[in-house]
Amino acid sequence: MKTYKLYILGLMLLGTLTTRAQNSIDHVLKSIEANNKSLQANQKMTDAQKLEAQTGKFLANPSVEWEQMWGNRNNPGSEYTLTVKQSLDFPSAYTNKNKLAALKSNTIGFQSAAYRQQLLLTAKQTCIEIIYLRKQKALLDERLSNAEAMFSHYKKRFKSGDANQLELNKIQLELLNAQNQSRMNQAALTAAEEQLQNLNGGTSITFDATEYPMSENLIALEQLQAAFMEADPSLKSLTGDQEIANREVKLSRSLALPKFDVGYKRNAATDHVASNGFVVGVSIPLFENKNTVKRAKAQAEFATASLADNRLNLQTNLRQLYQQAEALQISRADYAKVLQQQRNVELLNKALNAGQLSVIDYFTELSTFYDSQQSYLDVEKEYYSILAQLYQYKL
Repeated sequence: MKTYKLYILGLMLLGTLTTRAQNSIDHVLKSIEANNKSLQANQKMTDAQKLEAQTGKFLANPSVEWEQMWGNRNNPGSEYTLTVKQSLDFPSAYTNKNKLAALKSNTIGFQSAAYRQQLLLTAKQTCIEIIYLRKQKALLDERLSNAEAMFSHYKKRFKSGDANQLELNKIQLELLNAQNQSRMNQAALTAAEEQLQNLNGGTSITFDATEYPMSENLIALEQLQAAFMEADPSLKSLTGDQEIANREVKLSRSLALPKFDVGYKRNAATDHVASNGFVVGVSIPLFENKNTVKRAKAQAEFATASLADNRLNLQTNLRQLYQQAEALQISRADYAKVLQQQRNVELLNKALNAGQLSVIDYFTELSTFYDSQQSYLDVEKEYYSILAQLYQYKL
């Protein structure tokens, strides 16, 4: 019997953990990665671009020529010539073409990964926005409930002559403001949830989290920068562009070397023995490839400069985001500490009803309390939003 109870308890715990896992941000991101239509279209385009990158590395098409000549009245015979030729670049060109195709394919893959990462970052920040709006909703619901109770209470006091019209008007305005903010919050929450569904390919998705992921902490800046720059697909794509540009220089030099034509030729005429032989030709690169090597070198210099510039900008951006995250982390902790020590709404209501506070003082205190709570929610959301950007390389 005891074993049976333990078994049931284990199933309940497993079910709870499974439900939490299904409702986590990671679960949402996996679902969006599988269902997002834009990602699916981008993958098809990536496959097509990779195939296109492989098309330029093969031999040129062979050519076949047939010549038929007829005689005249004095020479009634005929003759024909068959020529089959294959054009060949200098051998090093094919080595460079193969390596260039591989580099282009890898770079296309990095570009696709960068697109995926950016979309998943958008999805994660949408989840953070939803959590923020749900936290805000809880605060606004509390404010609305308190405003409704206070208005009902002061309405009775006004009828009994225990409160004046100015006090009732003040509380009614508080109620109207609370109702308006509650409606605006609900509209924003609905829009964010619809955006998350759209990111999921239009398929509904379960996400009822009300707390931010607690596993993400701010690590050391040097460690973060090293990990980010090593994994960032956009930076890898720019590095690939630089390697492609350098390989283009080598290919341009190879294509500036002589080309060759090799093939087979057959001549035959009426009443004559047919002759067979080889055809060999050389194309001397005097005009066609002029300045191609210079152009490739200029593109390689641009790719190198662009990579260095983007690397510097990325380091600067990461450092700025990190500094913001540090400041927000301190502010978040300070707000949490101070708000725990503040007089809550229940105490303010008791003081007002006991005559210890005037209605003006009550609303001043109440406004300060709710404004501070809202500031805390804003700081908390901004902190986790910046964390999502700092850790986007993990997506």
